[in-house]
Amino acid sequence: MRVFVDTAWNSKKHTCYDPIKDAFFEVDSLVELKDYQEMYLDSSIFPNMWQQLREIINEGKKVYHFTRPWKWKEIRERFKDELKNKIGRVSKSDRGDAYLIYKVYELSLMKRNTHRYFRQLTIIDVELRPLLMKEQIIYKNLDRIRKMREIGIDVSSDVEEYEKKLENVRREIVEKATEVIPGFIEVAEALGLSREDVNGLTGLAGLLTYLRFYLGFKSIDKSINYLGLFKAKSSKGNMKKKCNRKAVRYCNLLALSILWKNGQKHPPTLKDLRTILKQLINLLRQTGSAMAGGGG
Repeated sequence: MRVFVDTAWNSKKHTCYDPIKDAFFEVDSLVELKDYQEMYLDSSIFPNMWQQLREIINEGKKVYHFTRPWKWKEIRERFKDELKNKIGRVSKSDRGDAYLIYKVYELSLMKRNTHRYFRQLTIIDVELRPLLMKEQIIYKNLDRIRKMREIGIDVSSDVEEYEKKLENVRREIVEKATEVIPGFIEVAEALGLSREDVNGLTGLAGLLTYLRFYLGFKSIDKSINYLGLFKAKSSKGNMKKKCNRKAVRYCNLLALSILWKNGQKHPPTLKDLRTILKQLINLLRQTGSAMAGGGG
């Protein structure tokens, strides 16, 4: 049994569509949907949902989320007649979004390209992505405060406070990655990182999580494209407009640590990022790491 869900924030209820019963209904928590074997969510995964998703996934249920939110306008136009007949309106609504998720699934199933529109969430996602989100927020605040200090505003105590917060959350990330990602420390050590290289290990954890290397071997070209790093004649190169900026940031963090340990005291160029990404992928292939040996 499958259910399609338009997720909601805070106290608002999640709106669900069951295609077998051809019925809409609402739930306060995703945990209430544990009778369904597969759950398809829209692209919005809110902070209060991670604990619920952890409980569901730990029970062996499969959870997928929609990965192409920029196509909503196109999808709404394509299925406007079905949407009008089903709920009486084409404009955005909770029921309409839940129904559209189902229609996208149905069409992608016919075309055998479901993987392009929905990505399965794993226990690694639910354990690491909330911590990575927390790290990103703290880092952005620290960067903002540092810029305030540069223009003469006295925020020294705030800088120290956020630097400590950043170090603490990065240690949490490394600890959790060591626990849930098979072969994490072995891969890190093969890259030249030690257990004390918290920044580099955080970069590795973030990169592995966003590129999902633990689900199977990845094409080097596809990984470079995902990060927006294309082959360029110069060492600086350029960056594609469409890329995963979060993954790029963690790749930078990893590369910076590796370069510094090799005595290269400069920010990584795009050529450096490509080189280290290729090194990581080849390492996973050569070692037959458990994190790269699964299906998916």
